Amino acid sequence: PEMLRDTPEYDAAVKMNDDLTSAGFRFIYAGRNDTLSEVDRSERRDAFLSELDRLDAALKVQQQQQQRLETTSASSDGGDRMHFRLGADFTAADAIMIPALERWRIQLPLAVEVDILEGRPALTKWFEAVDSYAPYSERVMGDEYSWTATNSVFLRIFGGGEDEPEVAAAIRRADDAAARLTESFAAKAAEEREGDDDDDDDGTRKKFSREAAYKLVSNREAVIADCTREDPKSQRHLGRASDVDAADVALRIVVGVLLSEGDPIARARESTLPDVENAKDGASAARTVAARLCVPRDMGAPAASILRA
Repeated sequence: PEMLRDTPEYDAAVKMNDDLTSAGFRFIYAGRNDTLSEVDRSERRDAFLSELDRLDAALKVQQQQQQRLETTSASSDGGDRMHFRLGADFTAADAIMIPALERWRIQLPLAVEVDILEGRPALTKWFEAVDSYAPYSERVMGDEYSWTATNSVFLRIFGGGEDEPEVAAAIRRADDAAARLTESFAAKAAEEREGDDDDDDDGTRKKFSREAAYKLVSNREAVIADCTREDPKSQRHLGRASDVDAADVALRIVVGVLLSEGDPIARARESTLPDVENAKDGASAARTVAARLCVPRDMGAPAASILRA
């Protein structure tokens, strides 16, 4: 599809996103500005929510127009259509909206207790469209765990630290949410592959499994150093392994499972691990790698889901 468009609709969408982004960052960073009064902070919050409502209203109009067009179109087959910013096709207008909205959808409920989707069905439908768009969701989308885990990192470094009661509460919310997601890695991956039994889906899973294996092998030394580091620079609350050799063996086992035939998650559950020295430290290294893996910095979301599980 044509990404850039020379139309009034495209220009208006870009301008609206500029307004939303500006209002969003003015609200988010208001807490770090000691010169602002509570009234100032409240006004910035209201302005941000108002811009979200304006976007939702614009998306609703677009989606209604698209539905009417499809209803009257002789070529319409009645199937589900994607509701992007300007219609059925993904454009640059969607691309420029994604970075901030993707982050806000996950981080703002934890950081400032604002759910950008609450009461905004048209914005929710837009997210459903972009989440199902493979060039985005399989390659450059940041996943829920990565944005949740980095939230507490950002708050610790840039938010004023845990000495501030509100910041400390936000850090706890983020850390607790990240811990819950960590515990559900295997279940989530199993849920994602439910019903995917045809050859195309098997081939797709193999592609993502190989991507994960390639990333581990090509970055082996850095991954082992990170999961056994004595003085971690970030996510210090995560445990680190101490035995480099045990970590190496654990990651070699994981790569072998990823490259094996069949479902790697089922294979991992059924496999008997070799009796290696300090196996508990190897398991600790594997858990650390799963918790430290960041999407899309390290790999795409589907590959990361398989590797973590």
